[in-house]
Amino acid sequence: MKLTTILRQLSLRQKLIISSVVCLLLPAAITLSITNRNAEAIIQRHATDNALGTQEVMGRYIINTVNQMLYVSNYVQFDSEIQSAITQRWNETRLGGEDRFVEHFLSAKNITEKLENITFPDGKTHITILLADGISFTNYSHLEYNPAGFFQEPWFARLTQLPSFATYWIGTHPSYLAKDREKGQYFITIAKTMKSFSSEPFGYLIVSLSEEEISNIFVNQSLNQEHMLLDSSGMILSHADSQKIGKRFTHNGELHGEEGSSLITVDKEDYLLLHRKLPYSDWRLVSMVPYREAVSQINAVQGTNYFLQAFFFVLFLLILVTLVRQFTKPIYRLGRVVSRVEDGNLQIRTGIRGGDEISRLGQSFDRMLDRIEEMLHQVTWEQTRKRKAELAMLQAQINPHFLFNVLNSIRMRIKLKGDDENAGLISSLSSLLRMTINRNNEFVPLHEEVETVVHYFHLMNFRLSEPLALRTEIASSVALTEIPRFILQPVLENSIIHGFRDAPGTVSITAWGKRDLLVIEVSDTGRGMDEEELMQLERKLGEQEGEKSKETLSGIGLNNVLERLRLIYGETFHYRIESHVGEGTSITLHIPLKGGERHA
Repeated sequence: MKLTTILRQLSLRQKLIISSVVCLLLPAAITLSITNRNAEAIIQRHATDNALGTQEVMGRYIINTVNQMLYVSNYVQFDSEIQSAITQRWNETRLGGEDRFVEHFLSAKNITEKLENITFPDGKTHITILLADGISFTNYSHLEYNPAGFFQEPWFARLTQLPSFATYWIGTHPSYLAKDREKGQYFITIAKTMKSFSSEPFGYLIVSLSEEEISNIFVNQSLNQEHMLLDSSGMILSHADSQKIGKRFTHNGELHGEEGSSLITVDKEDYLLLHRKLPYSDWRLVSMVPYREAVSQINAVQGTNYFLQAFFFVLFLLILVTLVRQFTKPIYRLGRVVSRVEDGNLQIRTGIRGGDEISRLGQSFDRMLDRIEEMLHQVTWEQTRKRKAELAMLQAQINPHFLFNVLNSIRMRIKLKGDDENAGLISSLSSLLRMTINRNNEFVPLHEEVETVVHYFHLMNFRLSEPLALRTEIASSVALTEIPRFILQPVLENSIIHGFRDAPGTVSITAWGKRDLLVIEVSDTGRGMDEEELMQLERKLGEQEGEKSKETLSGIGLNNVLERLRLIYGETFHYRIESHVGEGTSITLHIPLKGGERHA
């Protein structure tokens, strides 16, 4: 269904409410949308700045930690005493000098003490000096780990190829100390190759730091944030969750440049992805901050704003609906009254009072209804008087009082002389005249109307050369039903005049009840009519002012009878004419039993 069709079907009240709601809601929605978009950009920028600030602090801590490892490696590599001891040991081994066990023991003890004294407040650094012949010096117990095992590590072959003083960033790996390995801890390790002046490697320096020294700072931040340290290939070197160490970061492809930030979605939740590159071995510090957490405070303000907007919108909407209903109540009532008037109820009134335009319209409409009702009463009264006048005029044609008295005297004299046949005719004429004298009642019982027709038939039969037979069959249930006067005589007259031409026959009058109708059928056995004649008769009877039938005793034609019945009973009255050539004609009247008002 089109929008225009839907709008046409709405009431004025509904259109006003919808228009007002749209005018209220649309600007508010646009304003909120723009404000929300701007606020979201500001929120994201502030959240990013805060997260970058936190990340900068963590980055400095990691740099300091790594610097400690580098400091240790440089200290050991350039310490003259350590260098002299391990160089002398390497030369003796290479040249095969005499075994000086005591001196070697003291030298090893001295180096070990130096290594053990290298400590930092944040945690212990594990230092290993591994000579090419397998001799090693450590600041941890050889019971925890045999340094000769480094020769078997996959990264060791790469270490031997590096130039002197170059740092090899091994990265994160499981702890090689037994007690730490059982706990599932990891080390971050760097290594260097120590070479002679002839560039021949004679030893290796390996410095390890517990990964927890870095991951602890991640844990100390917000519990919902995720921080990690990645190498250049995207492998996780340090993480608060040790299960993720050594795995590849899935969003590594989005990390470009020295530092940056972006918005990503992980498991249908938005995160701020922030990263910065560290100055060592292309390591990168990455943070994932839940966007909802970052904007939680601003969202709380926005939520309050939305709540207030919704509250006042509902409040104003209720006020608006109340006012619109109050303002349109007269229009709504006027529309209902118009619908009732359209259904035929002219007694209803709007009852609208006031000084505005709608009130004046309602008052004018009420006055119009009063005027229409007065005019209808006037027309009804005039029509009633007109019908009575016409009936009185028609009755007056056969209403000389002295004629009735004279005919009655003549009938008595003829009867005294023994001429009963002519006396009966005069009696019928006298009875017919008596019926016309009584003008007080427009309605008479059916049996009286039939008696009048019987008298009329006797008089008509006297005039005919071939007498006709009259048959009446009136149901007892409808004999007392009142009907308008003089409605059967014109119908019977038509049957006699037009149905028979000096030929014998029978005219029948039958009446019975059918639900709420009185059915009267006048039929004859006359010559009948063909289809063309029947259609011509129907057309004349249907005209507003049809031609009057031939003047008869009553002076009332068939068209007059039907018009009277239509005026009295309206659309509830109907009739039917059936005729066949050589078989006769039948006129059936269907009169409502409760239709029409009896007039005095």
